[in-house]
Amino acid sequence: MPEERSLALGLWVSLAIALGGLLAYGLSGSEAVLLDGLYAGVMALTSLVAARVGANVARPPDRGWPFGYEGQEAVYVLLRSLLLIGILSFAALNAARELIAWLQGIEPEAIATGPAGWYGLLGGLSCGGLAWAQHHSWVAGGRCSELLRTESRAALLDTAITGGTGAVLVAAPLLETTPLAPLVPVADTLLVLVLALVVVPEPLHRFRLALRETAGAACEPELIARTRSAATALVEAAAAQLLDLSVVKLGRINYVVAYVNPRAAVEASWLDGLRDQLDGTCGGLLGPVRTEVVLTGRPPFAVHPRHVLK
Repeated sequence: MPEERSLALGLWVSLAIALGGLLAYGLSGSEAVLLDGLYAGVMALTSLVAARVGANVARPPDRGWPFGYEGQEAVYVLLRSLLLIGILSFAALNAARELIAWLQGIEPEAIATGPAGWYGLLGGLSCGGLAWAQHHSWVAGGRCSELLRTESRAALLDTAITGGTGAVLVAAPLLETTPLAPLVPVADTLLVLVLALVVVPEPLHRFRLALRETAGAACEPELIARTRSAATALVEAAAAQLLDLSVVKLGRINYVVAYVNPRAAVEASWLDGLRDQLDGTCGGLLGPVRTEVVLTGRPPFAVHPRHVLK
């Protein structure tokens, strides 16, 4: 399934789950179901934005965007993660407030578990199907689309959240005859708190990675070292010296900059040929790349033990 169709599928499935969550919340009064519905609503909203970003990143660089449109993909992941972190943090704080009120003797309102159970079953199956479809599209597309990767992981996570929410709420009344009976009135509140704490590490991790990308941080030293090793052989075959090499990932594209000492006067055609060879070699290692060659007679960066490439 092409990327645009997969993202459109995510929009409609997430929208249906979000509306189902609001309906189930109205029938059951469960805050956990509301949180899950809001999560699905965010997925629907971001799927709409992702479709527009996906159309943009498919365009080649131009005068308006000389370094390409892939940066929009990283910004999308960054803002989406930040939005989810905000929603989950608010839900956790609200659940903690209700838990404190219960400890002070204020009984929460009872919930109807039937609608929550059906929502968990149908919503969980829908999310699972969406996660499979988007992951399949990501693999078929060469595993390079950060949009599909982010959306498929979110759908898989929502599968566990939705199904788990329904199962826990349906099973909660069964605890009435166990030592955990005193916790039954706040089962919904505890579930919201647990869900928020379990889910929030994923958007935090995605936020950290996207922040590094948008800030221009280099890729892992091991990845740069492997790329440098392959590039060194090409440069030396061209009777030149590779002084240094940088690899920066932005969205689905890896930007490779080779700093080369030609050791003698060269023609523009020599430079173009070397760039094409590096582009092919680096593309085989990294996936989609844009490669530039900078001719210089001295290393571009100050030597620091942390950044020495061997």
